Parts: sequence; structure tokens; C-alpha cells
Amino acid sequence: MKRLALLFAVLLPLVALAQATVAPAPATPAPTARIADVAWLQGSWLGEGMGGASEEFWMPARNGVMMGAFRVMKPDGSPRFYEIFAIEEQEGSLLFIVKHFTPEWVGWEEKDKATRLKLTAIAKGEATFGGVHFSSPDAQTLVVNVTLRNKDGTSRVETFSYRKRAS
Repeated sequence: MKRLALLFAVLLPLVALAQATVAPAPATPAPTARIADVAWLQGSWLGEGMGGASEEFWMPARNGVMMGAFRVMKPDGSPRFYEIFAIEEQEGSLLFIVKHFTPEWVGWEEKDKATRLKLTAIAKGEATFGGVHFSSPDAQTLVVNVTLRNKDGTSRVETFSYRKRAS
């Protein structure tokens, strides 16, 4: 399986983390799902991850697509990196598509590329796209676990814990 685009590589000089990629999922058929199955992601989420404040925002679904954005900050409040992403209905299942950017808006992926992760598991309040697992144990909580593969081949999990922002 082709390796996924580098994830968090820009952070190496910033936070002395190992260069990492999202751990690929085993090659299995994607479960049947529709965008309504992940509607619980909708909203504005505030929390922490990677040692700093983070925010994630998901727009309402429209025409089989949910779009969103993410940012994570360093302890001093300056940005580490940003993401723009979407979950799309494709071939009877879902696909998570993400583009990463430095604080200067330089893309990590090539300009005509994006990281694409197929849905690998889905349950009420949970969705897994390869090494990215979203879970919402209640309407006010969102947890995102990202399994990263380090340059040396070992793996680690980065956890982003959020509370829903009051409207």
C-alpha cells in the first residue's frame, strides 16, 4: 500500500517530534456509510492536543460532504499548523480528505495532492479512517486519536480532547 503523505513533519524543528505519517489501515473493504452517520461531528470544538490548545470546526453536511478546519497552538499561543478537511460520500462509504499547512500557509502535501483515508470502521458516535479515530461519547465531547508512524517505524497516538463550544 502506498504510504500516506507526511503528517506532522513540519513539527520536527518546532517541537522536536519525530517525523511521522498517519499509520495506514489494512486493506479491507470500506464499511457502508452515509454522511448522516457522522453528523455528530458538526459544530465548533475547543480542546487540547500535542501540548497546546486546539480547535476543530465541522460545517453541516451538504450534498454528501462535511467540511471543516483545524488548528493547534504551541504553549506560547502561536500556531503550530492548520488543516482544512472534508468527509465525503464515495462509493457507498466515506472518505476523509485533509490538507495540512504551516503557519505561513505552505502546504505539506503537493499542491495537487491531499491525504485521503478510507472509512475503516463506524459505529454510533464513532468513525475510524485508517489511523484517525473520531469518537463522541456524548453530545458535548469529541476525542480524536491519530496514530502516527515515526521515522524509525514505531507508532504513537496523539490524542485531541475537545468540548463543544457554546453557541
